[in-house]
Amino acid sequence: MKLSKSDIINRDLRQDPPSEVGKATLTLAYEAMQKGDLEEAKRITEYARLEWEVVHDMFTNWAWSFFTYIADNFGEDEVEKAFRGILGSYYKARYDKVMAQDVETQLQLTIEGLRGHLMGPDRQGEIEVVEDKEKYTLVLDSCGSGGVARQRVDRGEVDNPEVYGNSKKEHPWTWGKKNVSYYCGHCTMVNEILSIENYGHPMRVTEHNDDSEAPCKWLVYKDPKKIPAEYYERVGKEAPAHAPRLKDKE
Repeated sequence: MKLSKSDIINRDLRQDPPSEVGKATLTLAYEAMQKGDLEEAKRITEYARLEWEVVHDMFTNWAWSFFTYIADNFGEDEVEKAFRGILGSYYKARYDKVMAQDVETQLQLTIEGLRGHLMGPDRQGEIEVVEDKEKYTLVLDSCGSGGVARQRVDRGEVDNPEVYGNSKKEHPWTWGKKNVSYYCGHCTMVNEILSIENYGHPMRVTEHNDDSEAPCKWLVYKDPKKIPAEYYERVGKEAPAHAPRLKDKE
């Protein structure tokens, strides 16, 4: 595999001849493994990861800009309708199976999806999992989708930041906060709002960080009855009578 710096995209680019350039990058990695050339296999595999990262980040930006267009042209209330129309089209078919599993399997399935978003400082899919007696805390540092996208906007690394908007008002799908990216709002819908509506409790609790350079966290509670009431109320839902209060845990 011939990698050379491209001035067009400002990074390495596969510049193989026409007869070879269409061959899957992972196939080249497998061939290098079979030959016993592990260093070459690592080099090729990392390039395959980069190929995925480029497309992944493009689709993240597209999603964010689409929701921004909806908010700017039709109002922020229409963003929730869009979330419900898109996510609701597959939500139960996907998550009924997840929620029927024990909490450890739910954790494994959750992290499987997060790895695909290329979490971590080197975009390798790394997620720190911290366990205590009540829950698992997933530290997304950085979140490979909304976190990285927000960082690039906040650092001034995009040419058209106006197409990547944040909420102007407080909504249940922004955890009752202003200035939440329209992309990140979908986490509220998946993890909390739609889960409460369908299963009676959040599937995961999202600790969204207002600082794009700081990690977001997802909380997976071992017993849903231990999920604090505030995590229901901030997304516009009534908490179960048995739900504890965060202040009671302090």
